[in-house]
Amino acid sequence: MNKNVKIILIVIGCIVLSIIVRFLIIMGFIFLIANSSEMEICEDVSKYNNYIGINAKENYRDKWGMDESIFPEEIIDETKVVDYKMVYYDQWDKQFLSYLVMDYDNEDYKKEIERLDNYNSTDYLGYFGVEGFSNYDLVAMYANPYNGFVYAITDNENRIIYVELIFCNYFYDLNYKEYIPSKYLPDGFDATINNSYQKKMMEEL
Repeated sequence: MNKNVKIILIVIGCIVLSIIVRFLIIMGFIFLIANSSEMEICEDVSKYNNYIGINAKENYRDKWGMDESIFPEEIIDETKVVDYKMVYYDQWDKQFLSYLVMDYDNEDYKKEIERLDNYNSTDYLGYFGVEGFSNYDLVAMYANPYNGFVYAITDNENRIIYVELIFCNYFYDLNYKEYIPSKYLPDGFDATINNSYQKKMMEEL
């Protein structure tokens, strides 16, 4: 083997080695980010305003421009709260899931239903496979074909359930079914990765 061939082989080997090292560094960085992302879950309704509304803490204030005004501005009487959960996850893009279940007395229920009825609800059918609601009656809806839903539903017996399902790129990074009772979800809702709605929307780009 002559000298020139040896030099060429050494140069090629160095280039290949450099590519492999860079690939391993990038993969290690991706692995580190993926495994350092922690799920934040709050079920303490006394911290409600930390996560919901215009006065929420910075990380939770701008939820991809989604309108949270369907949710109550504040919880005046915590004894009326039946259930509450907030889930936050940021592996690659911010993901939010919250629900609040409230039982109102007759007068307060009528006032809240009136407030929600006056909300300028948006179209939502067909987004992420949603077909409607069969377990509850929908009162107010803010939907975005890319980022999800914020809505309020009722059993017509003084209970109102407020829900936000907010994500990015047409799907949830988190397993949302683990964190919210299925009866609060819209019929047909599918925001799992590679869902049919995501595939359709990506094909249209």
